[in-house]
Amino acid sequence: MAGVLRLLGVVVVVLGLSAAAVSGWLVAGDQQFRDAATAYARHPDHPLFRTEYWAAAVRHYALLAGAVGGLLGGIACGAMLIGLGDVLRRLPPR
Repeated sequence: MAGVLRLLGVVVVVLGLSAAAVSGWLVAGDQQFRDAATAYARHPDHPLFRTEYWAAAVRHYALLAGAVGGLLGGIACGAMLIGLGDVLRRLPPR
């Protein structure tokens, strides 16, 4: 069981870091958000530019939250599983 928990912990860390990397890559290349933010900055009172900005901002900030959540969640949950596997490995068998 200890080996399975440690393996699962490594898988969770790898998946979390992968999700963070993909989300970060998509955030960095989000040209639609940049265009909408630029247009909104030029015309902040125009309702069409405001709507376009908020629609692009929802996707952009969701990707940003996915990057941060994947990074922190993957490392934290994976480390807990790896630690639990080590604790179970060190306990004497019943």
